[in-house]
Amino acid sequence: MFISKFKKLNKKKGFTLVEMLVAITLFTLIASFSLGAVVSIFDANRKARSSKTVVDNLNLSLENMSRVIRYGNNYYCGESSFLESKQDGLDCNAISVKFNDNGVDRRIIYRLNGEKIEKSEDGGTHYTVITSSDTHIQHMKFRVFGTSDSGKQPYVITVIKGYVGEKPTIQSSFSIQTTISQRQRKTGV
Repeated sequence: MFISKFKKLNKKKGFTLVEMLVAITLFTLIASFSLGAVVSIFDANRKARSSKTVVDNLNLSLENMSRVIRYGNNYYCGESSFLESKQDGLDCNAISVKFNDNGVDRRIIYRLNGEKIEKSEDGGTHYTVITSSDTHIQHMKFRVFGTSDSGKQPYVITVIKGYVGEKPTIQSSFSIQTTISQRQRKTGV
C-alpha cells in the first residue's frame, strides 16, 4: 500500500508535447480570426468616414449649385456664351445660369470635367473644382425644363453618380437625383 501511494506521488503532472502543440495551434487560429475581424472593423470605419466626407462635400457643392440655379434665370443646357437661346428637355454635361450678384449679372457654369465637378464664375474662362479629390464622378447630367414657355416655372433636374475612395475594399458608390426650381420673382411691388 505504501508503495502504490509512492508511485502515484512520483508520477509527474503536466502537458505532453502533443497537447502543447494542439493548444498553440488552436490559440493561433482563434487569434488570426479575431485579428481578421478587427481589420474588417477598421476598414468599415474608414469606409464610413470617407462616405461621410464625400456626402458633406457633395452637399456643399449641391447647395451652392442649387442656390445659383434657384436664384438665377436664363438657364442654358451647355456651356454656350449665348444665354438667350432656350433649350428644354436635353441631357447635357453642363449648365449655364445668369445670376445677379449684388446688382451685377454674371454667367455661372457648372460642368463635369473628367471625374470632377467644376464651376466657372466668369462665363467659362476659368474653372474651379468644387468636389473633393477622393470623390470620383462617373456620370452627371442636367435636364432643363420650362425655359421656352413663359407660363411655366423653369426647373432643372440633376443626376450625379460616382464613388468615393481609392482602394476597392473601402469604395462607396452614390447616386443622387435632385430637382431645383427657379424661385418666382415678385412683380409690381
